[in-house]
Amino acid sequence: MQVILLNRVQNLGDLGEIVNVKNGYARNYLIPQKLASRATEDNIKAFEAQKAELVAKANESRAAAEARAESINGLSITITANASPEGHLYGSVGPREISEKLTESGYPVDASEVIQSEGAFKDVGEYEVKLILHADVEADFTLTVEAEEEEA
Repeated sequence: MQVILLNRVQNLGDLGEIVNVKNGYARNYLIPQKLASRATEDNIKAFEAQKAELVAKANESRAAAEARAESINGLSITITANASPEGHLYGSVGPREISEKLTESGYPVDASEVIQSEGAFKDVGEYEVKLILHADVEADFTLTVEAEEEEA
């Protein structure tokens, strides 16, 4: 299926490009998320009419993401979790816990923006975490996972 991209989509294309994608990807993700529309003649004309508005909106969202990335880069966050004496966590620290801690610290982040390429953290230690805030904007920060203090 051919679609017109209404926003930059990572690993797919830029605003205004007409790309071929699988039907399910277009119908279930791109079109409902308003990232693309079908590449019909009417939609192409409508896109050309509102292209300046879409470009301005895309630049605005990128600028907002860059501002968020600037405030998060180099940040150090600590999460305490229940752990064994050897340092293995009972459970794990995943994107949801990381996004909740960042939001609680004053840096609103959605769990879908947290990238853990090696999976959830299952040990006490210090980790580098990457956030993808926009198709072109990434932020990195340090996450320290500590064991909870045991009650005597």
